[in-house]
Amino acid sequence: MSRPSSARLLRSVTRLDFLDGLGIAIGRRSVGFAHLVKRLATVTLQHHRVVPLPPPEQAADRRIALTAAVRLFLDESGVKTDRVFVSVPRSLALVSRLFLPSAAKSDLNQVVEFELDRLIPLDRGEVYFDFLSREAGEKVEVLVMSMPRRPAAEILDALEEGGARVRSLVVTPLAMLDWMHFARVSFDGPLALLVDDGGSVELDLVSGGELVASHVVKAAEVETEAAVASLVGREVSALGGGAGEARSYSVALASASAEFGAPSAHTLPENVLATGRDLLALGKGVLAAPDGFFEAAPAGLLPAIGAGLEAVREGETSFNLLPPEERRAVEEGAPVITFFLAAVLVLVSLVWVVSAMVKDQVMLASLRNQFEELEPRIRAVHAHDDEADRLREKLTVLTSDDHVRNSLFLQELTRVIPKGAYLTAFRVRSGRVEVEGFAASASELVPLLEKSPLFQNAQFTSPVTKVQNNEERFSLTTEIAK
Repeated sequence: MSRPSSARLLRSVTRLDFLDGLGIAIGRRSVGFAHLVKRLATVTLQHHRVVPLPPPEQAADRRIALTAAVRLFLDESGVKTDRVFVSVPRSLALVSRLFLPSAAKSDLNQVVEFELDRLIPLDRGEVYFDFLSREAGEKVEVLVMSMPRRPAAEILDALEEGGARVRSLVVTPLAMLDWMHFARVSFDGPLALLVDDGGSVELDLVSGGELVASHVVKAAEVETEAAVASLVGREVSALGGGAGEARSYSVALASASAEFGAPSAHTLPENVLATGRDLLALGKGVLAAPDGFFEAAPAGLLPAIGAGLEAVREGETSFNLLPPEERRAVEEGAPVITFFLAAVLVLVSLVWVVSAMVKDQVMLASLRNQFEELEPRIRAVHAHDDEADRLREKLTVLTSDDHVRNSLFLQELTRVIPKGAYLTAFRVRSGRVEVEGFAASASELVPLLEKSPLFQNAQFTSPVTKVQNNEERFSLTTEIAK
């Protein structure tokens, strides 16, 4: 899950911002708030709180308590509520998995829409949904998460009544995963993440930094190392992993309930990589927080901080159950990188304009020097213009008569030469007319030319030859009569 330092640097540069975000994590027994402030690349936890809630069975009391908790936190912290991202329990969501051919990757949205009716036992209009995808060999694995609109609407209405208008709705596993990405958690092999949420336990399997499976199980099913090993082993095998990979998984224990840390029933000494407190402590150095926060942080803040990270553009999952038409459109303002690029563009434009002006001045000076060198030659050329014009007029007079005479000769040949014969060449030079062409009887042409008052002494200049269609090819010359 770690990334090369160069990739982290590029990611940080492209995400420079001035943003405030509020992450709210709703659990079965509590609600957590995390107000994050991002200034350039520094993310600070400004305010936080975890407030107990009545259980879901007490719906009316729970809604009143949730609304009151939101209103009190907003009043005391003065948080802006234009970027509120909410995490809901995994137990409220349905998770389905699809394996699609790689060719479907370009139309993944349409394919998931088409498959939704088969995957979800509810009408499409009754659920919110989104999906995650990853390469799985020659196929694309798609994890579709959906949530009935009714419980989602109850949560959204309670939050809005308290003054928080929600822009994004995510499930706990993805909020936790956003936190682990931000804290630069690095694991070799699969990671089993166990999140206790007041009776039910989320079993999430992370591989390669991505959520590949998520289940809700009873606490009794994960009380022992053998039970967890069996569940994780089946999941790893289903994903194509071998027995060795299934045995090499790591475990992280967390809690979304009011009591922080791993439940006492969990006895996993050998492969427990981190408890919830350990996961939170990994944020030291990357998340600025009040003194003593990482040592005494309340329970439900991990998913709340994860949701808040997405609110300040530091998340990795880009998951949102709310459909586009229900996401609140708020003008966020351009991020710092946009201003930086705009400043660079302005600077480059100014440099280009100034350099263009300098180049123009240099070119103008060069042209002036060249003109001064060429000016004497230009004057000499202009001095001969009048003489050239006079010569041109004489040439026009001399050649115009030839054109007239040549036209007369060509007109006379047209009259004399019989039908069926035609010329391919006509030349007038040195007082003679030379013609070439084809005729049915070339020998008849000489007498005809002799009869013309314009021609005399007609004779062939080469032997007459037979060609196709019984025609004769001829070449003859005749003098122009004086």
